[in-house]
Amino acid sequence: MSLTSRIASTMINPLLAIAAGVAVSLVVFAIAGIPPLGGLKTLLFSFGVYPEIVFVRASVLILTGLAFAIPLRVGLFNIGAEGILYAGAITSLVVALTLGGIAVPMAASVIVGITVGLIVGILKEKAGINEVVSTIMINWIIYWSSLYIVTALLADPTYPQLTREIPSSSRIGSVELAGYSVPLILLISLATSIAIWMVMYYTYLGLSFRVAGSSEKAAVSRGVNVSRVRIASLAVAGGLSGLAGSLLLLGHAGAIDTLLSTLRGYGFEGIGVALVGGNHPLGVIAAGLFFADLVAGSETIQRIYDIPPEMADLVTGAMIVAIAAVRSMGYIISVIRVRMGWM
Repeated sequence: MSLTSRIASTMINPLLAIAAGVAVSLVVFAIAGIPPLGGLKTLLFSFGVYPEIVFVRASVLILTGLAFAIPLRVGLFNIGAEGILYAGAITSLVVALTLGGIAVPMAASVIVGITVGLIVGILKEKAGINEVVSTIMINWIIYWSSLYIVTALLADPTYPQLTREIPSSSRIGSVELAGYSVPLILLISLATSIAIWMVMYYTYLGLSFRVAGSSEKAAVSRGVNVSRVRIASLAVAGGLSGLAGSLLLLGHAGAIDTLLSTLRGYGFEGIGVALVGGNHPLGVIAAGLFFADLVAGSETIQRIYDIPPEMADLVTGAMIVAIAAVRSMGYIISVIRVRMGWM
């Protein structure tokens, strides 16, 4: 295949995905009585209105997107990022309140995430328990445990609907870039994603991940221990999810409300980010920023066109589903081609 053909085949899925998302959004806008082109412009270009929303949300979604994309590379469907993110945030909160600092709470959250990921991986490879089942159960275990911790153990006596706030020494600040106050957590997420890209595509470990996901027989013939690779992928995903929860707490929230709404949804939304980003670390960066921008656009649409939040969420959700559907279909077809030998 020529270089031109390869570039064309690489670009066609993203372009089809974007076209599908735009088309669905225009239809929803028309049904809602919103000028389609005006609504689309507002949805896609509201970064300057709510830049903090975009920066913070993208910081977390990039990591939870990677937490889904990496196991999917080896054929695993990890939906445990939601719960592990809660665990990471709670861990950082406890450690920050106890010891202070930034590095130690972050490291503790990553270790907790890796530990949970290892448990999921061992249950999968050693006990034959499907990772979807185990992550669903672990999500609920962590959720109810987190509710107990924030309400019974860490509640602020002055504001009981919140936990105690982390000390200022544990706050991750921001830097001025191009006239914007950019939180450092975004730079940490970007650096993490770039590092994973380099490992995945320029090291033997990354090659092992990619070969194990494409063809188990080919991986075994090259001396790759597929079982260990699968466990490792879930451990890495757990570490990334734990880091996401830590960054959200230390770099933005500072405390957790007793309904856990501060943390809710980022793990599951990361699945869409991974699919739209083509399960590629650099694609996940672009998709994370795009999803975050849609949230800012949703807020702007509510304000400008005076529509309920549910309608704005419907518009953004329809676009995300359309884009993810096209991207995931392309990925599924490519996997089928590899497995059936239709290359």
